[in-house]
Amino acid sequence: MKTKKMPASLGDIAKAAGISTVAVSLAMRNRPGVSKETRARVRRIAQKLGYAPDPRIASWMHRMRESKAKDLLPLAWLNSRPEKDAWEKIDYLSPYLEGAQARALELGYGIENLWARQPGMTMQRMSQILYQRGIEGVIVSQPARHVRLRWRHLAGVSIDGSLLAPGLHRVMSDHAFNLLLALKSLKRAGYRRIGICLSDQVDSFSHHACRSTACYFHATTSKMDRVPPLFYSGTPVMHKNQITAWFRRHRPNVVVGLDSRLLKWLRDTGCRIPEEVGLVHLAIDDDVSDWAGIYADKREIGATAVEWVITLLQTHRFGLPAKALNMLVRGSWRPGKTLLPFRGILLHLK
Repeated sequence: MKTKKMPASLGDIAKAAGISTVAVSLAMRNRPGVSKETRARVRRIAQKLGYAPDPRIASWMHRMRESKAKDLLPLAWLNSRPEKDAWEKIDYLSPYLEGAQARALELGYGIENLWARQPGMTMQRMSQILYQRGIEGVIVSQPARHVRLRWRHLAGVSIDGSLLAPGLHRVMSDHAFNLLLALKSLKRAGYRRIGICLSDQVDSFSHHACRSTACYFHATTSKMDRVPPLFYSGTPVMHKNQITAWFRRHRPNVVVGLDSRLLKWLRDTGCRIPEEVGLVHLAIDDDVSDWAGIYADKREIGATAVEWVITLLQTHRFGLPAKALNMLVRGSWRPGKTLLPFRGILLHLK
């Protein structure tokens, strides 16, 4: 009994022609990327080997290429802020969404910005919207605290540390590393009396990594150079009052914070920045990009969240994870206009 001969494949043609399978595919479809001579040679080899394309595969590949060109698979960006367009318009937030959108596009996905605080919106209604739009991947953005979606058929990742429940995988800044990096960079530059000034909310979102790092730094600094860290709360007016009272009492050489209003508030006390007091921001992108401080790489945080949720979708891991994981993204130190050059620091501190 004769064994039925298997039809030649693109791999067989590639082996006979001494080129890659991709090149053979381009040649057989008469596409750019291979020379006319190579196309003709590939076709001759294909004919000699008795190659015949499978019309079912050709049709499927055609539909796949068309879908990649026209239709992006949707992912949800759950916006829990009071402003509908906050993630597009607010400078310190927009890098997260920009990074997510760029990486999603590279991977064949599109981001849909869904406003959770739209009047009349409930989590039940949001779950219906996700189902109706065929969205299975959700990125939960700050400052969401509780997100009661129907998670059974969804894959979710959160950014930053505001979410309390449910326990989703999380991508966030490495707050402890970034604060220590800023403090070490300032000491290396010659600053001695370093004041740390952060909100209770920032500390809470970092799972108290900021407070523990600040207390560690304070405890390991010489008594002469110690400045008690300030963690403020309340309304913006209360913030300013607490910060200016703390500053006048302790007179640090440099202030480390995470609020773009610090520059105005410190100048309102009569001090000159950077001539008399330095100022450092712990997330300069894109809010205060000309300040000295930490480039937190917010775009990478957004991009990593997209990669993670797509991985969950592709491996069919829907629902809440048994063990939620945190991925911490480290920032990098950047000099800027709010600090004196090295020589200027030494002269000022004498």
